[in-house]
Amino acid sequence: MQLSDLVERELIVPIDVLLGPREQPARLLYGTPDFIRWLNDRIQLNEASPLLADTTPVEQLDNLFYLFVSGQRLDYSRQYRYIKAEKHAVWELKTPDFRIFGWFPARDCFICVFGDWADKVKDHDLYRGYRLETRRVRREMGIGQNECVQGVDPNDVIS
Repeated sequence: MQLSDLVERELIVPIDVLLGPREQPARLLYGTPDFIRWLNDRIQLNEASPLLADTTPVEQLDNLFYLFVSGQRLDYSRQYRYIKAEKHAVWELKTPDFRIFGWFPARDCFICVFGDWADKVKDHDLYRGYRLETRRVRREMGIGQNECVQGVDPNDVIS
């Protein structure tokens, strides 16, 4: 299944990121409809950082998405990482306040499935649950083994 098929079937939605006048997207970012609803809620509510970070949670997301789409360097472990070393791994994009769970269907292309507060994920050890739920969403979409990056080498998922 191609990304265009998933978009056409409205299983994923492109996430548009505002780039500078001379910038073009170097990476692709998508979200499931449920993730987009979660994201819109965060933007609309514009909550304060529970960790008292220097930037708001929405600013953190905006910055992370900008860095991702513009092709700038992301720090493995600090801004993204796999959840468990396995084939067709579930990955997370990270800000100080948020964890975003999804997968790479191809290098430089990430599909966001779930987002949640970082402290909630850590305090309640929700990593396994989000990993299993992300895998369930992939299966329900009809995503096969060939439509996911295999392995957990950071260089295989982000250039």
